Amino acid sequence: MEIRVVATIVAKREFRAKVTEALLDVIEPSRQEVGCLQYELHQDLDTDGTFVFYERWGSEDALNQHNKTEHFQHFAKSLEGKLEELTIRRLKSLA
Repeated sequence: MEIRVVATIVAKREFRAKVTEALLDVIEPSRQEVGCLQYELHQDLDTDGTFVFYERWGSEDALNQHNKTEHFQHFAKSLEGKLEELTIRRLKSLA
């Protein structure tokens, strides 16, 4: 079953540039992973420092493998202490 992820990231004001850089750096290696169907980063037009990832993974296993990759682990560690908010929603399509 395909899994979709919507992750909302709000950077602390003083870390916006570093968070933006980290977000951009994780995109290409993630797109190259087996099972990655879509991996897009969006910036909120109304709120500075707010970003939304929209991801589609071919399976739960593919998503779990993504979360274990070296580049994702490095990415997660690089965000520690730099965020106001992180909300991750795992979704399945109904219609």
